[in-house]
Amino acid sequence: MKRALIPLMALVFAATALPTASASVAPETLTSASSSSAALPRQGEMDTLQELPNCPKGAKANQLLTQFPLKTGDHGGISPLGNLMPPSHTLPTTHIYVSIAGTTYLPVIPGQPPEVAPGNSKNLYAPGRMWIVQLNTFDTIFADGTVRNEYDYWFGLCNQVKGRFGHVSGISAKISSVIKGLKPSEPCVEYSIPTQWPDRSFRSCAYNNLKIALTAGELIGEAGGYNGNLDFKLVDMRRPDAKFANQSRWLPEIARAVCFLDYYPVKLKKTLYGFLGNSDLSIKRTVEPRCGQIAQDVAGSAKGAWLYQVTGWFTGREDDQLALVNDNIEPQYQVVSMGAAGVSKGIPSGTWRFMPQASGFVNRDFSQVKPDGKVYCYDDGRQETKVLITMPSATKLRLGTTTGSCTGVLTLGDYVEFDR
Repeated sequence: MKRALIPLMALVFAATALPTASASVAPETLTSASSSSAALPRQGEMDTLQELPNCPKGAKANQLLTQFPLKTGDHGGISPLGNLMPPSHTLPTTHIYVSIAGTTYLPVIPGQPPEVAPGNSKNLYAPGRMWIVQLNTFDTIFADGTVRNEYDYWFGLCNQVKGRFGHVSGISAKISSVIKGLKPSEPCVEYSIPTQWPDRSFRSCAYNNLKIALTAGELIGEAGGYNGNLDFKLVDMRRPDAKFANQSRWLPEIARAVCFLDYYPVKLKKTLYGFLGNSDLSIKRTVEPRCGQIAQDVAGSAKGAWLYQVTGWFTGREDDQLALVNDNIEPQYQVVSMGAAGVSKGIPSGTWRFMPQASGFVNRDFSQVKPDGKVYCYDDGRQETKVLITMPSATKLRLGTTTGSCTGVLTLGDYVEFDR
């Protein structure tokens, strides 16, 4: 069955070209970026999170949400955790996408990601009692002087559970009045990406350490104005870390990201689980865990996340990374998700999706690829380029490509090396 991928494509590029002012970014032209540190990196200044009420315990520990942030008729499918769309989302996503009903797309311009036709805004509501602790503004500045405003919120549900809304196209009068007159908490980031967006530049500003109280069901803004999806991320610091092959590389914001649907009362959660699938729900996820999976590493094998020239903590820039994981909607398929680390060597960024095999060297299940000196070939049956991988050790993997077939003697040629 054909998957509806366009809505997921459009959502990725509209936001990932717009990092927060406190994020680590390396666009082609950048002014006023924050410096990196070997210590545990700061994921934005949200000290006010610690001032919030203690999180509940016992049977109601996870019942922190009471209503969906969009009205039923305003949304379609809910894409599970772990979506892939390289290079901006090369690794399994730690947030969930809620598709916006009525989204239409502009004609595709060669070399540019699809864009949403504006004007399809839907009201966005607080899904529970919450406090906005950080607000980021994203301005797209077009060559003719037109400016498009977008936002994302970091919020707290209690002092150990925080969340994020991304792709917010408008903010409520209440929130606007709070930040009116405030200066950004740090210098704004201004940058351009001329190879992808030659007709525009970008500006991002952060307002940190806010404490804007909202009640469940209160209007907080709009979603869908410039994007076909709403991002919803939730991080629960009470949870143990998801298991990676090298735990020391992964921040709590990744290792403790959770499915927000699990924080509703049982009856509402069951209803919302019925929306897990692609944007038009022509394909639903039926395999457990139904809300998707971020960490898929199998130590000593090729399966999972791989990093390119990253020292210490992985701080969130996915452009150059690699994922060899299950599909987030149909996990019986596996996917090579290749970032841009090999573009200079003729190795393209993209995805290759296939049905894994239990034997042989073609489309072999990633969990069965070991450091055995062999070269494995991945062919999705629709692209001329095939992916070649080999593991020189249990913690290193090399990836190259070929335009030939996956038969005969395979040699790697130019490659990119990743590690854990």
